[in-house]
Amino acid sequence: MTGLLAAFAGLCAAGGVFVLVGAVRGVEFGGRDDRPPSRIQIMLRSSAWPGPRNRLLGATGGGLAVLLLSRWPVAALAVGAGAYALPPMLSGRAPRRRIARLEALAQWSRRLAEMIGASRGLEQALADSARVAPDVIREPVGLLAGRLNNHANTDQALRAFADQLDDPIADLIACALLLATRRRGPGTRDALRLLADAVEHEVIVRRDVEAERAGLRTTLIVIVASVGALSVLFASSQTLADPYDTPLGQTVLAVVAAIYAAGLWWMRRLAVLSTGTRFLHTARPMATAEQGTGQ
Repeated sequence: MTGLLAAFAGLCAAGGVFVLVGAVRGVEFGGRDDRPPSRIQIMLRSSAWPGPRNRLLGATGGGLAVLLLSRWPVAALAVGAGAYALPPMLSGRAPRRRIARLEALAQWSRRLAEMIGASRGLEQALADSARVAPDVIREPVGLLAGRLNNHANTDQALRAFADQLDDPIADLIACALLLATRRRGPGTRDALRLLADAVEHEVIVRRDVEAERAGLRTTLIVIVASVGALSVLFASSQTLADPYDTPLGQTVLAVVAAIYAAGLWWMRRLAVLSTGTRFLHTARPMATAEQGTGQ
């Protein structure tokens, strides 16, 4: 029986490592299915869910493996929580993607300002801008253009565009375009050019900050690897590990894990650049708006 549990724990650990690596690399698991997806499947397959879902699977597999091998529930919870929370903490991909998206927004705003003067109107310029949008934001701009070509409400289309980008800087650009659709004044091009200049300056500042904070992320990686290696050596020693089989030992282990978690959280706060909060949100679902327009 012990051999079967060890084999199952090994399979869980291997699966957890495999899924965790996939989560860090941004791989989305799962094949195609011709059946209509359920609401839960739609939510899990959305663009915002592959990373958290893969980390959740890795955390579950790692936690089960530790629970079966050590019989320590606190250690299983700590490993599961670490497997879920550590990949975004140790990876700099999210800040780099945000910076690349801001740079693309600046380029798109400048091109849109040039197109407004040669177009029949703002809506037509927005629809035509999908052809010249940078690759990073081509999908949201294409959806915006498609909604406008289908005669959707411009206000709702721009709000949905801002929701998809999910960035305060994108809210500023969408807000400027919303004001332009209501006032139809001649200052839209100048406002977009000024916004593009401001966003380009923001990109420069964020790149400098991220270059400095990359060293702090390296320190985090060294700390996590050292703590993990020491924990494995500690748990493999029967003399040192036996006291933690008792409820009191599990309580002490929970306190130690909480101290480590608090330290990592504090270091993470030092390594994260605040980007502000969004202020522009969709008043009602875009699908409802498009259905109302079609009727």
